[in-house]
Parts: sequence; structure tokens; C-alpha cells
Amino acid sequence: PVVFMLGVRLGQSTFAGVTLLKEELESITDRQPDMVAYPEEALLIGAAESVWNGSDAQIDIGIDVGGKLVAAMSDHLSDTLESVFIIDSDIRHIKRKHSTSEEERGQVAIEPLDFGRMPAVLNEFGTCEYTETDKLGNKKLLLTKSMGDTMCLVTVQRGKRKLEIKTMRKKRLGASC
Repeated sequence: PVVFMLGVRLGQSTFAGVTLLKEELESITDRQPDMVAYPEEALLIGAAESVWNGSDAQIDIGIDVGGKLVAAMSDHLSDTLESVFIIDSDIRHIKRKHSTSEEERGQVAIEPLDFGRMPAVLNEFGTCEYTETDKLGNKKLLLTKSMGDTMCLVTVQRGKRKLEIKTMRKKRLGASC
């Protein structure tokens, strides 16, 4: 089993909607459109693939927020959560810090296809727990989701109505992070 960890920070960023053609969706995800649980999966995978291939394009992708995440964040935020997003520098950080040599740390290397799991982790998490508060007063929360032989984790930092995904890691189930 593998565990995914996503670091998320609340922020003020906005995002533009993107529509993918059926063929683009199938080519990126290698799945039929009716099999995709979240429409953002293909866009996230495509953005990660572009970063893995050396692109320095600006990226700002929004992920729809489900009621479960909104309810969980209401215990930790003063305002109602509206959206979650990831930008190019976050994807580059994940590639730089978590796509190679992860076995040495007891983790599994992140690949572009792993980015497609982000919406499910955020909206179908199994647990949500407070982990720490940083020097700026941002609360960090850990959301986890088991996905077959994998578990995904998201770290959330408190802010104004939006979460920013800051990092992502994965590990085999049963291994420590």
C-alpha cells in the first residue's frame, strides 16, 4: 500500500476554468470520461506532466470543494471554505522534493498521474486532524484517504476561504511518514 500526502495552504489566489475535450481527457488519464470521478483529474495530471517535461508555464488550477471538506474546515476557519487550488511553483516543489529518492525516506516517488488523486483526497478524506501551527499562525491540518493500496494525506493551512496545495507525498500503507 502507498500513502499520499498533500500539503495545503489557505490563500487568496483565483483560477480560470479549463474545459478539456473528450480525446484530451482520455489521452491524459488513459480512462474513459465516465470513469473519471472528478473533472479536475485530467487537468492536474496534464499540468504535472508539463512540469515534469520542463515547462515553466504559469499554472493555477482550481479543485471543486465538497460539502465534507467545507464542514471539516468550518471547525478550523473563520470563513466558509470556497475553493482549493494548486499553482506551478507547488507542482515544481513536489517534483523537486518528492519525485526521486523517496525510498530512502520510506516513501514512494510521486509521478504526474498521482496528481489526479488530489480531488478525491480533498473531498473524500477519511480523517482530518490538527497537526501544528506555524510561526505565522497558520493551522496545519492533515487529511488522509486510503485508496486501495495507497493512502493520501493533505496538510491544510488556515487562511481566507481558499486552500493551496503546497506539497504531496505518498507512502506504502503501514509505513511511517
